[in-house]
Formats: sequence, structure tokens, C-alpha cells
Amino acid sequence: MIEIVLAHSDLARVRFAHSPIEELVASLRVLQDPARQPMYGRWLSAARPRLDGLRLELLTALTPTGRYLPAFLFPPPAQPWGALEAELEQVVASPPALVRAELDKVREGRPLPAVLEPLYQDPAAHLPAVADELARYWRAAVEPVWRQVRALCTADLAYRMEQFADGGLARVLANLHPDIAFTGELLQIDKPHHCAHRFDLAGTGIVLVPCAFTWPSLSVDCCAVDQPALIYPPRGVAQLWEDRGAEQADPLSALVGRTRATLLATLALPRTTTQLAAQLGLSPAAVSQHLKILKDTALVAAHRRGRMVHYQRTPAASALLDAIRSDQATG
Repeated sequence: MIEIVLAHSDLARVRFAHSPIEELVASLRVLQDPARQPMYGRWLSAARPRLDGLRLELLTALTPTGRYLPAFLFPPPAQPWGALEAELEQVVASPPALVRAELDKVREGRPLPAVLEPLYQDPAAHLPAVADELARYWRAAVEPVWRQVRALCTADLAYRMEQFADGGLARVLANLHPDIAFTGELLQIDKPHHCAHRFDLAGTGIVLVPCAFTWPSLSVDCCAVDQPALIYPPRGVAQLWEDRGAEQADPLSALVGRTRATLLATLALPRTTTQLAAQLGLSPAAVSQHLKILKDTALVAAHRRGRMVHYQRTPAASALLDAIRSDQATG
């Protein structure tokens, strides 16, 4: 659990920003995480043919799924709407000592991947090549959908401003992501596999960063930074990749439908109908209808906790997902 004390001076400095390099790195993790791929099937089917010739082994070693991400890849957003070129310049300017320290965290006591050894030995000499490879990946995978991604995040910002006008910043924070709870001056973030500490911002404020490729996770930049950042999936992210006329891009979507495949991928942890609707940008009625079908076919189970009903995928659904992933991995 991460606990952040937000005093009045911090609340006055809460701001929003959108970061191209956050989207880039998050999309690299989508490539490596089959659990998230049903949501991004349309993007994956279009992007993968353009990735030939890229040094993906370097980029994926820097952005391992389910593990620590090096902080030098995420320069703090200085502007509300960042530009990739400026962010890559900040990556290249990273102090060598910081690069080595962050790579030590990435390997977590294990041998460093061979592809990262030159960067570790001489960061200043090799960071420009890393930035060049990130730029090449951007042009192939992210730039073709950038207008839609930025439009979605712009729409999310408008939605959050409506929430602010209706219920203040407390409502914005309380509805940002299911992992967040905000009471009084305390912001609690349920990230058991992240760092665990409590700290007072002491007037620095916090930056909220919508990121279309981070679904369904919330990411937190809070250690050794001047201003913590919460990177969250924007509202309506499911519709970003909507293509009802196209053939389903993955076997699970072809079997149960894209929205229900997305729900199954999301429901590794319990979620309420309201939480799912907010995450996916769907109406609660539509989510309820899909959940009923999944429940009737024994792929989702419902558990009542007080006034709320939580849904979670069943062992049978998890076995189905594992079988599909295993088949895809073996070709």
C-alpha cells in the first residue's frame, strides 16, 4: 500500500499531463503481456507487421512486464501535452549513475540481459542509440494511432473537469481508478507489488497522467521524484480500438466477443459493475448484460460483499486464457 498525504497546498498543485513516452513504454508492455492483448487486438494486428527490423530485444529488456521500470525512461511531464522529441532528449541527458542504479533495480539481483550490458557499462555512449530505437518504434507502432490516443486523453480530461465541477477534486481522485481511495487528506493506492510507504508531499502536488496503453493497470511514479505521478487508463479506452466490421484479432475475442474477452482479462481481481463500466467506458447496463452471459457460462462468478456484488473470472476461465496463451506462444 502506498499512502500519500495531500495537504491543502498539494491539492492546489494537482495537475493533468499527457506523456508520449509513457504511451510508448506502456505499449511495449502490451506486446509482452497476453493478459492485456484482447483489449488491444486491433492495434496489435496493425502494428506487428511494421515491427520487423526493430531491436525489440533491447526495448523489451528495458521494459519488462510485471517488473520494475527504469525511471530514466520517464522524464517528469513539464507541459500538459508533451512532445516525444523533448522527452527523448531528457532520456539521453540522464546521469550515468542514475542509469546504472535503475538498471540494477530492473534486474532485481539477477544477471543483466546481455543486450543491456553496453548501456550499463557506458550509459552516455549508448543512451543516444536507445533514444533512436525508441523513436523508430514510435514511428512504427504508436504514431499511426497517435491522433486517436491524444483525442481520447483530451476527452478524458474534459470528463475529469466535469467531475471536478460537480464534486471537487475529491470526486476526481475517488473515481480515477479502482486501486485508489481518497479520504480526508490521505490518498491510498493499493499496489501490493510496488513500493510500500507513506509520505507527505509537502506542497509539491501530484500529476495525473492518462495513458491509453496502460489499461487495466494504474502505475505510480513516486520514488526519488520531485512530483509524484499517477498514470491511469482514460475513460472510454475500450472504444479506442473498436472495429466492429473487422475480423476479431485474437482467438478469445472470436470465441466470446471482444468486450467479453476484455472483461475476462480484467477480472483476474474482483471488480464491481460500476468499476468495470468506469474503466471500460461502457454503461453499467451493458456491463451487466455481458457479465450475465459470462456468469451463465461459468466463466465469471459473483460474490456479494455487503451492498456490493464483486465479479471475478472462474478457474475455468483462467484455464481457458492460459490455454490460448500457451497455444499462441507455441505457434
